[in-house]
Amino acid sequence: MRTGWGAQHERRTTNVPIPRAEWELTAGRLRIRPARQEELAQLGALYVRAGFTARLAGVVGFARARLGGEVFVADLDGDLVGVAAGAHFGASGWVGGVAVAPERRRAGLGGALTEAVVTNLRDRQAGTVQLLATELGRPVYERIGFVAEAEYLTLAGPSGAGGVPVAGVRAGRPGDRAAVLALDRLATGEDRTRLLGTLWPAGGLVAGEGALRGFHLASPWRSGGATVATDPEAGLALLEAVRRTYGEEISVSLPAGNRAGLLALAAAGFRERSGTTRMCLGPPLPWRPESVFGAHNLFWG
Repeated sequence: MRTGWGAQHERRTTNVPIPRAEWELTAGRLRIRPARQEELAQLGALYVRAGFTARLAGVVGFARARLGGEVFVADLDGDLVGVAAGAHFGASGWVGGVAVAPERRRAGLGGALTEAVVTNLRDRQAGTVQLLATELGRPVYERIGFVAEAEYLTLAGPSGAGGVPVAGVRAGRPGDRAAVLALDRLATGEDRTRLLGTLWPAGGLVAGEGALRGFHLASPWRSGGATVATDPEAGLALLEAVRRTYGEEISVSLPAGNRAGLLALAAAGFRERSGTTRMCLGPPLPWRPESVFGAHNLFWG
């Protein structure tokens, strides 16, 4: 008889069978459970072991503390060998920060962690769950039921002329918040009040006076950040302003469907560093890839 997390998860997702190898892990000494608060500081070392950057620990901790999400870990006799997290935006949510220690891969653990996050988000009434998958992770998510929706490209390139303002772009203000939220909802199809309400206007920029045509929200964990615009002119002005904000190489992630943004970055000397696939579980959101000139990060888009 199956007991513990495996049985509970199977009851909630009966349309998604649990692979045998995965069950043997969850039924033995390994447990999938929410991370304890004091364990969040340990996740940086786990991410490094898995080949990622330690700053992801801060990203997933922020998702739990500020974005209504949860962080799940794989606990093998007290040793944390896997992690995944969720961010919750009401009717939608994201899975991100999925990592498994190299010696524990190819046993279904990444899928088990992902399904734990999906179950948690669904319990919170998130009808649509999304993620950005690497080529290695995509087959895992397809087995769970995620469907490929779009490609994202991450490009790296030089900064611009520091301190030189861009016409039509200014620093964000607290009073811009309502307009910024409306622009973001139009572009993403999501209500990301939890994110924007927490960080705005620190590092924020806006394009246009009166009726705002776009905004940029800097990320605390990486160069670049969320950049959204109603038209290419405003989007490209914001990208140029972002380039002039940093004194060193920066990276920008945006949908492949935003041709204007990609061409402008290529002309500025940016080169493709990596690609990811945006995947969706549940009803697709009414988002506009041509309005997304930069993702906040590769966790929640």
